[in-house]
Amino acid sequence: MKLLKFGYVVAASAFLVACGGGGDNAGDLTDFSTNIDEWTVKSAVPGCSTGGAEKWVTIIGGQAPFRIRNSSPDNLQVDRTEVTGKDPMFKMTTLGGCAEFTVTVLDYHSRVASIDIKLEEGDEEE
Repeated sequence: MKLLKFGYVVAASAFLVACGGGGDNAGDLTDFSTNIDEWTVKSAVPGCSTGGAEKWVTIIGGQAPFRIRNSSPDNLQVDRTEVTGKDPMFKMTTLGGCAEFTVTVLDYHSRVASIDIKLEEGDEEE
């Protein structure tokens, strides 16, 4: 009986060596980005006091789960902090104020995709 178990262990080990080993995947080597890399919102109201502009962001490539980091939560709302699934997306909504900051998306392997956000006072001519 011990010889039979030993045979199974040897066969399983040979299979793992033949297919490249066991354990976690080395990683997804596809490109990793978002559908936008910058977003500028100009307010019609002096002082950038208007909020409510929305933008949907699609994550391209990389490996889930994706973590979203918003560096200015007083100026921008992000509808989630982690995204998974076949078509990973999240929504950003401006809250107002003038600011420049970055939203960072990290994949499972800590690769980074950044979105530069600018909330500006608009020209009266626009």
